[in-house]
Amino acid sequence: METANILCEKKEQIMLNDLFEDFKILLQDSDAAEEKEKVKNSLRKMADNTAYLILGEEGAGKTSLLNALFQEMASFSDDFPGEICEYRWGEQELTTPPADGVQKKFVTMENMRGISIVDTKGINRFTGETRKKIKEQIERSSAVFVVFDAEHIRSPKLWDILEGCPQKRMIFFLTKCDLLSGKDLHSNIEKLKSYMEESGISAPLFPISHHKKTTRGDIMAIDEVRTYIRDNVVGRNPMLNRQMENVAEMKRIIVQLKGSFALRKQQYVSDFEILQKINRSLDTYMLNHKKFLDTFIGKVTAEINKDIDNYEREIIAKLDPYKIKERFQKQEDFEDYLNMVNENYRTMMSDSINRKTIEAIKSCLHDLEIVFNEATGYFNKRENILALNDRFYGTLSTSRRQMSDETREMVVSTGELYRTLSEASETLFMQIWNERKKYDDSIRKHKALSNIGGGIAGGATGVAIGAGTGAMATFLSGIGVTGAAAGAAGTAGVTAGTAGAMAGTAGAMAGTTGAMAGTAGAMTGTAGVTAGTVGAAAGTAGVVASGIVVFALVAIGIIGGAALFRYISKSFFDPKTADKMEENTRKCIEKFKNEVDHTRIEMIEQVTGQITAIFENELANVDNCFAEFRMSVNIDERKIPLLEQRMQEAEDLLMKIESI
Repeated sequence: METANILCEKKEQIMLNDLFEDFKILLQDSDAAEEKEKVKNSLRKMADNTAYLILGEEGAGKTSLLNALFQEMASFSDDFPGEICEYRWGEQELTTPPADGVQKKFVTMENMRGISIVDTKGINRFTGETRKKIKEQIERSSAVFVVFDAEHIRSPKLWDILEGCPQKRMIFFLTKCDLLSGKDLHSNIEKLKSYMEESGISAPLFPISHHKKTTRGDIMAIDEVRTYIRDNVVGRNPMLNRQMENVAEMKRIIVQLKGSFALRKQQYVSDFEILQKINRSLDTYMLNHKKFLDTFIGKVTAEINKDIDNYEREIIAKLDPYKIKERFQKQEDFEDYLNMVNENYRTMMSDSINRKTIEAIKSCLHDLEIVFNEATGYFNKRENILALNDRFYGTLSTSRRQMSDETREMVVSTGELYRTLSEASETLFMQIWNERKKYDDSIRKHKALSNIGGGIAGGATGVAIGAGTGAMATFLSGIGVTGAAAGAAGTAGVTAGTAGAMAGTAGAMAGTTGAMAGTAGAMTGTAGVTAGTVGAAAGTAGVVASGIVVFALVAIGIIGGAALFRYISKSFFDPKTADKMEENTRKCIEKFKNEVDHTRIEMIEQVTGQITAIFENELANVDNCFAEFRMSVNIDERKIPLLEQRMQEAEDLLMKIESI
C-alpha cells in the first residue's frame, strides 16, 4: 500500500501556510494595508479544502476507482443515502445524516487534511435539483474525475452536464477495459475523444482495468495512473500552483520592503547621530550646571547663616529687661516689636535670596540659550531620508517630520524666551516668569491630551495653546519686551495649533483656529517693537504704582515663632517673675537660640530644596523639548535589531520561494 497522497501532500500545505504566516509577521510593522489584506486572503485560501469531484453513470465503477486511487486516504463506499457524499478530514470518525441529498463523512486519516473528495450516485438518477448541486460542486472543485464504462460511452445526461460547465481541470477514465477486445476498446477510445473534442473539452484519458494488474498494453495499470495524475495533472505542488500568483507578489513585496527598510535604517542612523550631538550638549550643560548649582547653594547657605546670625544677635541684644521696661509700656508692644524685627529679617532674607536666585537663573538661562542654538543647528541639518509616500513606512516618516518640525520650533521659541528672561530687569523677570508658568502648564496639558485623545482633543488643545501663547505674546509686548521675543511666543502658538491639527482629521479645524490665535499673538508681539523702550519703562513703573505683588521665587518661612515671642514677652512683663528677671532672661535667650538653630536647619533645607527644584525644573523643560525626538530614536534603537532579524527572515523567505 502506498502512503503518498497523490492529490496534495500535507507537507506542502504546512510549508505554504508557514510561508504566508512568516510574511504576515514581516508586514506587522508596516503601512502596507493592501499587502496585509492579500496575505489574509492567501491564508484564508490555505484553510479552504481542495475539492475533487467524481462523476459518471450508475455502475461505471466510480467508487471502485476512488478506492484504487486514494486507498491511503479513506474507505469509499457507494452505499450512501442521497445523491452526493463528501469525504473530508475530522478529529473523529463521523457520518452526518443527508441534508438536501448531501451526506458528509469525516475520516481521521492525516492525508485527508485540507482535502475534500466528493462521490456521486449515477448521473442517470440525478433530479433537476441534484444537477444544480452538481454544478455548484464543479465550481468549487480543483479537478473533476469523469468516469465512463468502456462499453457505454454515450451517456447524454453526463455530456449535457459537462458541456454546460466552465473549463475545469478534467480527467477522463474508461473503466472495465479488460472486458473489451483490443479493437473494440480502441474504437470506443477514439469515439470518446471525438465527443470530447465536440464538447470543447481537452483532458487526459486513462483506459483502466478493474483489476489492479493487467498485461495488456492498451490498458494502464492503476499505479501508472496515480503517477501520471500526480506528475502531470494535479502537479507535484498543487497548492503552490494555486498560490503561485500570490507567492510571486510576495517576492516582489519583500524586495520592495527591504528597500524601504534600508531607508528607515539610514534615517535612524542619521537621527541617532543628531541625538548624540544634542545629548552631548545637554550633558555638558548639566554637568556644568550641577557644579554651578552646588556652588550657588553653598553661597546661599552661607548667606542664610550670616543673616540668621545677625538676626539672632539683634534679638538677643534687645532682651535687656531694664531697657525693655524703659521703651515698652505693655507686653503687647514688645511682642509686636519682636514680630516686626522678625518680619523685617524674613523680608530682607527673601529679597536677598531671590536676587541671588534670579541672577543665577539668568546665568543658567544664558547658557541654555547657547545649548538651544546648538540644538537648532543640528535640527536644521536633519535629513528626511524616508519618503512620506513610502508604502511601508510612510506614516512613520510623516510623524517623524511633524515631530522634528514641532521640536525645532519649540527649541527656537524657548530659546527666545530664555534670552528675554536673561536680559530682563528683576521686576520684569518676575512678571515674565509667572506668565511663563501658565505657558508651561498649557504645553503639558497639550501633550497629555494629544497622547490620550486623538484628533478632537489634539485640535482643541491646539486652540488652547495657540490662544495661550498668543496671550503671552500680548503680555510680553505690553510690558515692553521686544517684538522678536514676543513674536517667538506667537510662533510657538502656530506650532502648537498646527500640532493640534496634526493630531487627527476631526481636530483639523480646531487646530487651525489655534494656529490663528498664535499668529495673532505673533502680530501683537511685532507691534511691541514700536513700543519697546517706552513700554519697558512704563511697564516697570506700572508695577510699582498699581501695587502689583511680584511673587517670590523662594519663600522664606517664619524665622521666630509667634508662640516663642509671646513666651519671651510674658516672661519680661509678668510681675510674679520680677525677682527672677536675670534667670528668666537667660532661659529666654537659651530657648530663643535653640529655636533659631532648629529654624536655621529647616530654612536651609527649605531654601536649597526650592532652588534645586527650580533649576531641575528648567533642566526638565530643556529635556522635554527633545523628548519626542529622543523617544522616537530610542524606540527605533530597540526595533531596528528586531527588524534586521525580520529582514533576514525575508531573505530566508526569498530563498525558500526560490527553492520551491
